[in-house]
Amino acid sequence: MKLNIHIRQVSALLVGIVLLTTLSCEKKEPLSTAVELLSFGPSGVSHGEQIRFIGNNLDKVTAIDLVGASIPSNAFIEHTSEQIIITVPIEAEHGPVTLKTPAGDIVSKSPLNLNVPVEITSMTETVKPGETVSIQGEYLNWISAVTFEGGAVVTTFESQSRTELVVRVPLEAQTGLLIFSCGGTEPIELESETELAVTLPALTGLSPNPIERGKTLTINGTDLDLVNQVWLKGVAEPITDFSNQSEQQLTLTVPEEATRGTVDIVTFSGITISSTDILSFVGDPAPLDPLAFPLFVDKLENNAQNWGWGSTVDLNNTENVRDGDAAIKVSYQGSWGALKFANFSVNAAGYTELSFAIYATPETDGQKINVSVNGGTTNVITLEAGKWVEYKLSMSELGDPATITEITMQETGWSGSVFIDHVGLR
Repeated sequence: MKLNIHIRQVSALLVGIVLLTTLSCEKKEPLSTAVELLSFGPSGVSHGEQIRFIGNNLDKVTAIDLVGASIPSNAFIEHTSEQIIITVPIEAEHGPVTLKTPAGDIVSKSPLNLNVPVEITSMTETVKPGETVSIQGEYLNWISAVTFEGGAVVTTFESQSRTELVVRVPLEAQTGLLIFSCGGTEPIELESETELAVTLPALTGLSPNPIERGKTLTINGTDLDLVNQVWLKGVAEPITDFSNQSEQQLTLTVPEEATRGTVDIVTFSGITISSTDILSFVGDPAPLDPLAFPLFVDKLENNAQNWGWGSTVDLNNTENVRDGDAAIKVSYQGSWGALKFANFSVNAAGYTELSFAIYATPETDGQKINVSVNGGTTNVITLEAGKWVEYKLSMSELGDPATITEITMQETGWSGSVFIDHVGLR
């Protein structure tokens, strides 16, 4: 009896186990058949190296699209449900990865990063702003920006491939090295080994010369279409309104306040180029007579120096010139300041006068300047604005000095700027 009871218990237990197993199998969820990308890498591989994709049901992937390249499944190195291995094509670029499946695309959340050895092998040597420069090399499709000397940056290119980059040169570009901003695992900046020579305009002549104020001036030259501004001496603002502009000619109306001097053209890149010719004006005074003992004609002469005070002095100013190429610009500060010629010595015998020319600005019209020699007799001169005035002081007016070692031009408590030129003895 005990044996029979034991058998029944064992039988009942086995039946229970079978029922539990059956019930358990009935409740189990079916396995997912969806393609799932869990990870890929390594990051920072180079073209031609392998990259691995880990996930579920990857055997259903029909192709993998990289930015710039697509790899079909028959080109996979390994292709299982859990892993795909491919070789990164040379055309591949930075960006997301797309797994192609019959059920739709799976796009990676993070981009593919590559270690890219961008190389510049050659480029155009000379170029005119507005035209294109061609750059040859390797992996140039990874360049995202080109910076020109002067700070102009180009991010949109005329064409771009792995081996060639064509960039239109901005009008603001200057001669200098190019800087290439490159993408990759660690973005870098690459500098060209040679400078790009950017064409500049040239002036060959001014017509007519001399000219009447208010009339049309023609500037002749080459590449004048690159000019953004023209500066005339005596004019406070640049001229940007041209009546005609081409590669060979630039025409403009001369303002009434223009004065004698060189003509400056300024390119879009901010480069200033000065004419070799001096622009003169109809009706302007004739050239001054030569000085027997010059102290300033375009520059200080005969060892003269400025030992003045209470003023700012530019000894090589070209804004407003009476004769030659430069004048002295003195900005007095209203503290009885002075321009003082010193550090020279000349025997006054044989000379009859001290001569100098002054151009007074509007704020100094009618003001007085005290002129003295060796700190002696003071001669007061009155300024006349808007024109060059030549002043002559005889030796008797100067106190008949035997030797002259100092000449002082002192303001009388007013501030403002004047231009002084052609200073010396006759």
